[in-house]
Amino acid sequence: MTKNQLAIGGTVRIIRAFAVTTTILLMSLTQPLLAQQVTMANLLDHVQIEDLLTRYYYDLSGSKAHELSEYFTEDALLDVDGTVAKGRSEIAKLYSPAPNPKQPEPAPNRRMHMLLNNPIITVKDSTATAHLIWTGVVDEGIGKLPQIAEQGREDDELVKQNGKWLIKRRYVTADGRMPNRFDKNYKPRENPLEPSR
Repeated sequence: MTKNQLAIGGTVRIIRAFAVTTTILLMSLTQPLLAQQVTMANLLDHVQIEDLLTRYYYDLSGSKAHELSEYFTEDALLDVDGTVAKGRSEIAKLYSPAPNPKQPEPAPNRRMHMLLNNPIITVKDSTATAHLIWTGVVDEGIGKLPQIAEQGREDDELVKQNGKWLIKRRYVTADGRMPNRFDKNYKPRENPLEPSR
């Protein structure tokens, strides 16, 4: 072999090694994306779950606390920053706290809206998980700037019962300001549904 052939052979080996390494790297980067892909087979479930969570927060913003427990299974668990309710009746009580005479009445034009962002929904047959960010925005009336009142994360385990998605376990974690009644049990946490945490 000539010197020139040896140089070309070495260059070809380097290019092949680079191509193989690049291909392996790109395949490892795309794997998680494919695992979370929405398909035609699970698209309806994704839409139904996102609709369930959106309606839940719409009812919460509309002061329909008595109806919120209907979004849960009979044996559901609701954990709001460490304050835990088990079953529909306890969940209904958690959302219907006793009136506080020290708290002033809200202004008549005041509205609270909950925004849901970045939903990550994973469906497996008749079970699913949902992770999202929620933001509470207060509007004091026309002509006044909206104010962010609170923000946090929600991690849900859902089950499909009789063709309807319901919340089995719900963990609400505030990352910024929360109602005072949850202060005593609050501890910072990551996603409780992930076993590694």
